[in-house]
Amino acid sequence: MDRDRIAACLPPRLHSFSRMILDYYLAGHMPTAEFRRWFHMPNSDYLPVSDCIAQLVDPDYIPEARLPASVTLITPKPI
Repeated sequence: MDRDRIAACLPPRLHSFSRMILDYYLAGHMPTAEFRRWFHMPNSDYLPVSDCIAQLVDPDYIPEARLPASVTLITPKPI
């Protein structure tokens, strides 16, 4: 696992909860699905960040860009 590539996915400041979830995931204590579920909780802007990280860590992960529209999460545009 290349931590420099993972660091390139991260925002300049990462919420402490998301950091804890990332640490669990990178230590192998959490499957990708749970990582994707919990990592973005403090900030929905972290959804693409978790997608980026999962692509680097999990060879079986299917990136959101390759999922069919019927299962892809589409976040609403701000009002």
